[in-house]
Amino acid sequence: MSVSSLDSNIILRLILNDVPDQAARAGSFVGRSSCYVTDVVVAECVFVLEKTYKLDRVFIKNSMRSFFKINTVNFRETLITEAFDLYASQRTLSFADCYSLAEANLKGTKLITFDRAILKKCGQTAKEPV
Repeated sequence: MSVSSLDSNIILRLILNDVPDQAARAGSFVGRSSCYVTDVVVAECVFVLEKTYKLDRVFIKNSMRSFFKINTVNFRETLITEAFDLYASQRTLSFADCYSLAEANLKGTKLITFDRAILKKCGQTAKEPV
């Protein structure tokens, strides 16, 4: 069976159900097809849900987690889950920041940054260059 990569608009239609016909078609496709979601698509979905639709971070996290529970959907589970946990708890950090921190943490490395918010909130995983 082949795997299809999903674009953010498929995921957004399913979460928002703002275009019912497209949501139904997306749901039908995802329900019967093996699908992969790239990290970039996840980040784009978060950005759109937060900035365009002004949705709460916890709602975004829970909505994306519900989507990822669909048994035909594959993604980098450990990394994305940790990024969403940080994103929901660290209100001053963007999803991209949380993703970078999660990846550094999982790899056992430090995120090198000048970003004061990251250094203040996640100093155990981030540091300034010396």
